Amino acid sequence: MKISDMISMCLGNLFRRKMRTLLTIIGVVVGTCAIVVMVSLGLGMNLSQEAMLAEMGDLTIINVMNYGRNENGEKVVLDDAAVAQIQAMDGVIIATPVYNPNYFQPTLYSGKKDRYRMSWATVVGVYSEALPLMGYQLLEGEYPDGPQENRKKPLNVVVGEYTGFDFEDTKSKYNRYTWPETDEKGELIRQPFVDVMKDEIYLSSKQPDQDERDNKDDDTVHIQREVRPVARVKEDWNKGYETSRGIIMDINDLKRLEEEYIKANKIVVNKKDDTGYGNVTVKVETMEDVDPVEMQIQAMGYNTRSMETVRKPMQESARKQQLFLGMMGGISLMVAAIGITNTMIMSIYERTREIGVMKVLGCVVGNIRTVFLMEAGVIGFIGGCVGVAISYGVSFAMNYFNFSFSGDSGMGGGYMMGGMGGMMMGGGDSSALPVSVIPVWLVVAAIAFATLVGLVSGILPANRAMKISALEAIKHE
Repeated sequence: MKISDMISMCLGNLFRRKMRTLLTIIGVVVGTCAIVVMVSLGLGMNLSQEAMLAEMGDLTIINVMNYGRNENGEKVVLDDAAVAQIQAMDGVIIATPVYNPNYFQPTLYSGKKDRYRMSWATVVGVYSEALPLMGYQLLEGEYPDGPQENRKKPLNVVVGEYTGFDFEDTKSKYNRYTWPETDEKGELIRQPFVDVMKDEIYLSSKQPDQDERDNKDDDTVHIQREVRPVARVKEDWNKGYETSRGIIMDINDLKRLEEEYIKANKIVVNKKDDTGYGNVTVKVETMEDVDPVEMQIQAMGYNTRSMETVRKPMQESARKQQLFLGMMGGISLMVAAIGITNTMIMSIYERTREIGVMKVLGCVVGNIRTVFLMEAGVIGFIGGCVGVAISYGVSFAMNYFNFSFSGDSGMGGGYMMGGMGGMMMGGGDSSALPVSVIPVWLVVAAIAFATLVGLVSGILPANRAMKISALEAIKHE
């Protein structure tokens, strides 16, 4: 029997009992639609989770703290050697200390006769090569290339978005500070006293209280150095206060300034008490690299902090919810599979004589099975295609009305309750995120699965048709 004959016979048999075939297809449609919608809700939950975690911070950042002990119980030191070891790990883009000087607390000055002053400035040191890799959003300028070897030239630094607003006007009795207030368009109402990207600024170890008192008995030697902001980054509290109102410079420049201050004032530093850097920031390539890198760092004896401790439980909960939702849809498709089996068995009873004639005429037994399997597969395929089309409509309606399991909808949305798990997920502008997501792979998988269910459901009836005796089939009325 030719393949074209089998296809023709398959379609003819399906349309012979239109109502029964239609009802069977509807069962597959309902099952397919249930699976696609349930899985799409799970994907929507994942999207909401990722948006919420993104609001909480960079998911590829690991913070290494300088306390902890190795497997031998010895206290570990977070020094340059440890940083280099972390940098060599697979998946690590950059590892840099975030250095805060212990003996040197600078003040920044600007304007004629040092009129404008930033007291107790927040200055941190990092590797210059780490700045473009750490995910800072550059507002203007360019990152410095490295430490300033020529001590007669200004130090290249990076400033936070609102660093200029931390300068006070020391000559004014009122309004000594300006604030970064914005109008309805988001434009600054008042500009800071100091334009950090244009005005001359220098750094000094002399503090404000030392300016206002008699320093004759003060033998402290102060150092100062001109600084030149070459870049300004957007405020990001997840990356540190320095991105808002601080100063970021090359770690070697900051260390050299501190060493000069210590040497000039003959400060005794007990190197035995040196425990290394207080904090090291590590950025990895992807979220999947966070867990293995973090485990390696912890194996070195250091304590770490990352969004992985939040992300992993949330993902595990989401996977369980998706499995539950998929099982609910799968039950509907299993019922549809029983319907397909029942339809094909009824078709065998009605076509027993036809099967007998086919056998008497010399039709290959395998062709008989192929015809019945083809009929079952076509039912599954058509039901899968229609079910996916209806799923798109249901998904559009849920997204349009912002439907969620928590009962929030319409303009009052913004949260989504993850199925029976009862996990509230928000964060960011979640009302702008789709509740239901149907990617292309889900469409292909749903149609393929529905077709497979149809084929599997047709195996029993097809085998039964093969075993029918030709003589008894011809006698059948």
